[in-house]
Amino acid sequence: LFTRTALQSTRIVDGIMGSNNAHLIKYYLDWEERELSADQINAEINYELFNKKSAFEFGAERATARLYQPNNFYYAYEELDGVTFLDPFSANSIGTRLESEDELYAAYAKNKFYTNIFSDEDHIDVGLNISTKDRVSRQNKFYLRPYKENIADTTEITGDIESIYYEYVRNDIPYNEMPYRVSPLFTAADYFDATVDTAEYYVNLFIKPYDSLEIFAGARYVDFTQTIYQYKEDRENPDMSLRNLIQKVPESLVVNDLYPSITVKYKYDKNNHVDLALSKTYITPDLREFTDGIYVHPYEVATVMGNPDLTNTEIYNFDLKYSHYISDTENIKAGVFAKYLDKPIEDVQLPSSSLPIYSFVNSDSAILYGIEIDGRKNLDFLHNKLADFYLSGNFTYTESEVTLQDEQVGVLSSDSRQLQGLSPTIVNLTFGYEVSDRIVNLSYNMMGERIKKVGVIDGEYIYPDTYEVPPHLLDLVWIEKMGDYSFKFKAGNLLDDKIIWKQGDMITKEFQTGTTFDFSASYQF
Repeated sequence: LFTRTALQSTRIVDGIMGSNNAHLIKYYLDWEERELSADQINAEINYELFNKKSAFEFGAERATARLYQPNNFYYAYEELDGVTFLDPFSANSIGTRLESEDELYAAYAKNKFYTNIFSDEDHIDVGLNISTKDRVSRQNKFYLRPYKENIADTTEITGDIESIYYEYVRNDIPYNEMPYRVSPLFTAADYFDATVDTAEYYVNLFIKPYDSLEIFAGARYVDFTQTIYQYKEDRENPDMSLRNLIQKVPESLVVNDLYPSITVKYKYDKNNHVDLALSKTYITPDLREFTDGIYVHPYEVATVMGNPDLTNTEIYNFDLKYSHYISDTENIKAGVFAKYLDKPIEDVQLPSSSLPIYSFVNSDSAILYGIEIDGRKNLDFLHNKLADFYLSGNFTYTESEVTLQDEQVGVLSSDSRQLQGLSPTIVNLTFGYEVSDRIVNLSYNMMGERIKKVGVIDGEYIYPDTYEVPPHLLDLVWIEKMGDYSFKFKAGNLLDDKIIWKQGDMITKEFQTGTTFDFSASYQF
């Protein structure tokens, strides 16, 4: 498998912003390339053991992924008293180059032993999954550093951006008279390497004591190590002359634990089923979140500060669902769920007098509970000509409550709130048409307001939580199949609804991401 995608985008942000409440018009010129290459091999061997069926499966994979942004560029004009000019002191011209490469090696092996304890379907699965993933990430930023002594009046720097650069940057100007000089805006912390090693050993048991009852139970032992290699200046070196040397410093996070699960399915009859599931899972901090590194946010104008005290989150899950099957392709399902999160990871925004500073904390715990409804119905009941049309969707409502650690009370701005990043309501609806050689879907998505960053208290100042109002999304997907060929067209974000960030009563950012169009072709042989 090999895929390569490229995205070119231009964004314009116009509004009152910054600590000076200046009227700025910001321009973002972005180009991004993504490549994915994967090679896989799988095999299955069927045999008998003690006159009972058995199956052995194994496989291996090598995959590489590359993210490349050769020169994403940003500049801004200021508008004051009817004059639009390039003010280098309120907004710099910045160019960013980002390269990130991942390499994955993975393998698995499992054996299914049919036990025939209660039925011919009863079996035991024993297996292992192992993988190692390496990442190399490099980000370089440069900006046009202004020199006040060589700029008489910024309001005179007007015109289109190319004319300004030719006159003030590319022109043949003596070095000591240059209004701008290209200067680095990155540090050693904007480089990092990472290695993630995972080994999972599991055993699963499936039994069917009655035709109406199925039980699936299992346990998984996880041996997980995530190591980040930070690039840092050797500031503690006793030799002052060596303190600018760069060190490669490792920081690791380890998970060694057992994760059990059990699912019970009761079939009242062919069309009515009840499922009960209990499980324990985990979430680890994302690569650099658990380090003490300070680095530039890859997509926002912000600084990110890691937290070396961050730990993984343990999650205990409970799910109860009722399913009614109308036909092989039609159903309606309703359920309740609950989750207990031990040490949930949340994003916080730290106090700052200039650019935003983001970080991460472990709250003490969180409880989530809610309801979920989903289903699909063909429209032939309206008219037989609508037999190939259908309507599907799901609705989720979630209540959550976070408990802070004792030392966080009086530090985080709210001690009674929902979990950061969680939308209480989620709605998905799809109107579709499906036949053997054509699939057309019109899909709608809506998510409720959620906490984007948890606020903090800084002395007498209380910074409220930052909320995000997600956009309403409408996507169209059209797939045509012609023999061994397949063509796919997607128009994404047709509504181009606004994304709103707000803090307290203030809207801090309001923007649109634009409509996207994608076309792809594939051939199967």
